Amino acid sequence: MPFNMVEIKEFSGLRPLHPEKFCTKPYDIISKEEADELRKEKENAIHIILPKGEGEEKYENARKAFEESKKYMFRDEPSIYFYEEKSKEFSQRGFIFTVSLLDYEKGKIKKHEETREEPLKDRIKHIEATKAHTGLVWTIFRSNKKIKDIMDEIMKKEPIISFPKYGYIHTLWKISDEGMIKKIKSYFLPLELYIADGHHRMRAAYEYMKKYNGKEASYVMIFAASDDEVRILPYNRVIRKIENERFIEDLEKNFFVSEMREMRGPRKHEIQMYFEGKWWELIPKDIPKGVVEALDVNILQKKILEPILGIKDVRKDPNIFFVGGKMERKEYERYVEEGNDAVFYLHPTSIEELERVADEKKNMPPKSTWFDPKVLTGMVFHEV
Repeated sequence: MPFNMVEIKEFSGLRPLHPEKFCTKPYDIISKEEADELRKEKENAIHIILPKGEGEEKYENARKAFEESKKYMFRDEPSIYFYEEKSKEFSQRGFIFTVSLLDYEKGKIKKHEETREEPLKDRIKHIEATKAHTGLVWTIFRSNKKIKDIMDEIMKKEPIISFPKYGYIHTLWKISDEGMIKKIKSYFLPLELYIADGHHRMRAAYEYMKKYNGKEASYVMIFAASDDEVRILPYNRVIRKIENERFIEDLEKNFFVSEMREMRGPRKHEIQMYFEGKWWELIPKDIPKGVVEALDVNILQKKILEPILGIKDVRKDPNIFFVGGKMERKEYERYVEEGNDAVFYLHPTSIEELERVADEKKNMPPKSTWFDPKVLTGMVFHEV
């Protein structure tokens, strides 16, 4: 077997009877207000993925909710699933199957960021309570014609479910035919997988496997998409207070700074800033060498946030927060008009940059990518 082979496997998925009610956004992008509203629907995954309660009570509530939810669910025969999200302007598709966590251990499933202790503990405890993988680890593979052809072939068949939610049509196909499953496995055999979103879910599944060493626990459920069929949107920064009277002068030490005359999205290696009622263009005087060092999010961090604004840890510093996704420029302006001091508007990190960082076994700065649209939680669960 080739060294970089990733073992994939079909599984007996647990699926909801009414996915349009049950499915929701991933747990980590649901606001408190959204969660409160979703909890009004008894038949919703929110009770499992974001249970009420504090401390250990929260995980016990997740366990109870998962057991309760089984009356709204049914189990398939061993299958691989194919999932498409489609709107008028964009669509993405990929396979849902399980992969060996031993391949993650060996570095065949590549990562581009480190996990943090508290979120990791939370996900491990969640798996311990539910004995299930309830969220998809989103991975990508380099575009492959054979797999694209098989995707097209699957889509000619009747899906098992299709429904609208969050502005997209969500469609799922089930592949149970042994011949087709064997073909899909053979096509993935020489490929490498890259974690796009879900590092904590992947690592938590791995730590759970090490702790309990169960046969099924050595596999984790993932979504695997072709890298030319996913979309990364900007992940921008909002600064609450700038108390530096020489702020523009300090920027000019490392950037060519000018007021913008034409409103357009930032190009690569161009940072746009909304400050004091104006949009500014910041062009670095020097582009650092190195795949991580040359990322625009890293240039912003190392040349502006840290040395000028004193923001060293963007995850913990209360003076900064993040806005990911597709937003009109006026919405960013509103952040400043409502009491914040500045917005930094970035060109999105590319898929190719993500893959290069992972290939070199390095880590991206925090909050480097915002994948959109998010894949739904609750289409299928994997019990361990």
